[in-house]
Amino acid sequence: MNSIKDFFSNLLSKSTRIGFTILIYILMPSCEAKIEPTAINVVSPTEAFDEKIALQESLIQALGDGNRDVSRLTKISYNYPERADITIIWTINYHAIQSSRIVNAQIDATNILKILEEHKTRFVYVILIGTFPIPDESGSNFEIEVIDLGFNKSKLEKVDWEAFQPSDIYKLADVAVIEDEWK
Repeated sequence: MNSIKDFFSNLLSKSTRIGFTILIYILMPSCEAKIEPTAINVVSPTEAFDEKIALQESLIQALGDGNRDVSRLTKISYNYPERADITIIWTINYHAIQSSRIVNAQIDATNILKILEEHKTRFVYVILIGTFPIPDESGSNFEIEVIDLGFNKSKLEKVDWEAFQPSDIYKLADVAVIEDEWK
């Protein structure tokens, strides 16, 4: 598995690597995977809309106020109709000390996953993307993805969130693409 990941890491751009890595994890059978029959829940459009709004509000509250002039919760996208994937993009708060930025980003990611669990959100895979501003040549700042984490729900369901340490969030991820200064 690592040789495949290394091949793609050297060959492709970061966003393409993320897509291929996620595809590999989805397509590769897991030794732990058990296929059990599940009931199909039909959800009305109104109920689905209300669930989305409730989740969005809880995420905004969990992320708290930002210390930059941008919204903390940037985007939530759902892969319908299967409800297979959710992508959540958030902005990481600024802190003068880099280690504080990292710790707070790890806490943010952990809190996002806890909110998904509390809301019993239906998904198979969740992608968390943390962004942070980087100055360009002209001195203007633009947001770039500095943390990209992918999690299978089956793995998240086994986590004891009360005992979980946010510093372990990168290890918990099935896929983790993290800029060097954020490791």
